[in-house]
Amino acid sequence: MSVNPDFRARTIVLHGPESTGKSVLAERLAQRYAGVWVPEFGRTYCEIHGTDCSAQDLLNIAAGQNAAVDKACAATKGLVFSDTDALLTEVWSLMMLGESCFKDAPPRASGALYLLTDIDAPFIDDGLRVYGDDDSRTRFFALSKAALDQYGVDYVHLKGGWEEREDAAHAAIKAYFPAMTRQAGGRLAD
Repeated sequence: MSVNPDFRARTIVLHGPESTGKSVLAERLAQRYAGVWVPEFGRTYCEIHGTDCSAQDLLNIAAGQNAAVDKACAATKGLVFSDTDALLTEVWSLMMLGESCFKDAPPRASGALYLLTDIDAPFIDDGLRVYGDDDSRTRFFALSKAALDQYGVDYVHLKGGWEEREDAAHAAIKAYFPAMTRQAGGRLAD
């Protein structure tokens, strides 16, 4: 259930609690850098099966997200922006079940660079969101950051207003992928 390592080198993963702007930012970044946005598989899964997830549901979500990232990477030579991955699915498992759903083997990072979104964004309940109270959001963020630290991935912490987050994301991407961002999709990526 792991992402192809060759694909991982071109993948940027949005990581953090729900309702912190990951989806909007991932889509905007993909457009700006003529990349591919991989939406959150778990959202579609939960629309069908509900948000009361078992360990097996969470494993299915992680496998579905990894498959979608692999497919996107196979379809482009550019950057891929994934709206979550197995590391965040493990955080969901810790929040929902109190333990990791990955019993046989730990989850594998699917991105070269992670963008950690802070909880200083206003929470918007869209009917699928679960952890809207301040204590849960604080715990979710702490677990999200701890996962990135535990697995030793490169990440940038995005906080502040939407413009600040987007500017910090652009700076991180340009620094991390200089050759790929100088000319994205035949146009200058500034």
